[in-house]
Amino acid sequence: MNERPEIAEKKRPDDRRVRKTRAALKKALTTLLLEKSINAISVKELTDMADINRGTFYLHYKDVYDLLGQSEEELMEGLKAMVNSFSAESVNTDPRRLFKELYTLCKKDADIVRILISENGDLKFLNSMKELLKEKCLHDWSINLRELNSEHFDAHYAFIVGGCLNLLQYWFASGMKESPEELADITGTFINHAGKA
Repeated sequence: MNERPEIAEKKRPDDRRVRKTRAALKKALTTLLLEKSINAISVKELTDMADINRGTFYLHYKDVYDLLGQSEEELMEGLKAMVNSFSAESVNTDPRRLFKELYTLCKKDADIVRILISENGDLKFLNSMKELLKEKCLHDWSINLRELNSEHFDAHYAFIVGGCLNLLQYWFASGMKESPEELADITGTFINHAGKA
């Protein structure tokens, strides 16, 4: 029984090393994506920038696309977990809290989010963001949709989600001058006006 804690202790440095390696590779990928498209990035320049050998890279990822795909999945899982932590009642009562948390997470991973939602970004990631907003934010935010005829819901949803994503793009492009809380207030104001239109 005394051996188990020792085994657990031995695993911790390895776990930290894995996290450190993956973080270095993601940071290098993000840096390179700010300069060029994904298909112009080689494993060699990625590992050189991350100061990691190619053998270590292939222990974690099949190729550069796999690294990007896993990075997107981890980011989206984090966003989903955060959004789903809010009940429908809390979203209806004060939706700004949800948007504040959403923008805070986007700010934390600003470089990769900026790339993924840009005009040349990943359409799959953009569509996942749209679905996330549709399924949680808008369906639960019934107070703003209650008086809308159901046949207008899709148009209303498209307008609001497009506006939210454009607001996020504006925020990144303008240097994130507003705090996540201020941006959440702006979002709430825009959606309230749209709901009354």
